[in-house]
Amino acid sequence: MIFAVSVALMGTLVAFWSFARWRREHRLRLEAEARLTEVEALARIGSWEFDLASDKILWSEETFRIFGLTPGTQEPDFADVLQSIHPEDRPRFDRAIQQAIGNREPYQLDMRITCPDGVQKHIYAQGSPVCDGSEVVRLIGTILDITVRKQAETELEHRATYDVLTGLMNRGCLLERLESELALAHRRGETLSLCLCDVDSFKTVNDTYGHAAGDEILSGVGQLLIDGTRRGELTGRLGGDEFCMVFPRTAPHEALICVERIRERLQAMAFGMSAGMAYSVTATFGIAQLRPGMLGSELREAADKALYEAKQLGRNCTVASP
Repeated sequence: MIFAVSVALMGTLVAFWSFARWRREHRLRLEAEARLTEVEALARIGSWEFDLASDKILWSEETFRIFGLTPGTQEPDFADVLQSIHPEDRPRFDRAIQQAIGNREPYQLDMRITCPDGVQKHIYAQGSPVCDGSEVVRLIGTILDITVRKQAETELEHRATYDVLTGLMNRGCLLERLESELALAHRRGETLSLCLCDVDSFKTVNDTYGHAAGDEILSGVGQLLIDGTRRGELTGRLGGDEFCMVFPRTAPHEALICVERIRERLQAMAFGMSAGMAYSVTATFGIAQLRPGMLGSELREAADKALYEAKQLGRNCTVASP
């Protein structure tokens, strides 16, 4: 009798101890999951798991948030994931998944997704296969929201190639693109016209009305050049009040029509209205044509000579060299 009671008591103690251990492990697991969720949120990194047999996807809370969804509101679906990926990036994603499943290799890629509210994000995705023997049974990975970083990179790239004030290509970028267009024109035996432009008496206007007025003029001229040129034609600011336009596959007399339209529009513009002042400016243009074997420096020199001739004629006009 005593032995039976002892055995029963021992069994109860073992059961109690096992339950207590389960509760302790369960609590520790929940605390670990909570800490992981906090870390993912701080790092803006989400985790995911994709079971190939059931097509079931598991997302962490941060993954839900990155995709613009409220955690736990819906079951993530692989078709929905594909639908959210930008069409141009989908082929790369497909290749990455096939690489992970077919070759059992991890992958890394940047891609764009569109959230349900229409917001587009850039994400950095990593994935790795999980194998059972030689068969891939699951994919696991992480995603990182890199939208802010991509925006900063785009801004830095833009500032490196475009003039902030006018929105035109800066000198370095324009001259580099000009050399590419010259090489292409020489290779194809095509014509090309280059136009140089100076704002007339810009220093006088700048000194009289102030640097803010000068900036307004330069910005206005930049916008005129952007609006007045066609797709494929290049516009840039060489520095100060000097501007440049490149007209591929265009003879000087054809470029002249475009340039004269810009010149007349500038002459009719009024500046300083927001400051209670009204003043106008004009500009002078010189156009030169690319000749066989001509270098970029020689073409710029020819356009500069045409610009000088236009200034000698009284400014506010255009000279196109034959």
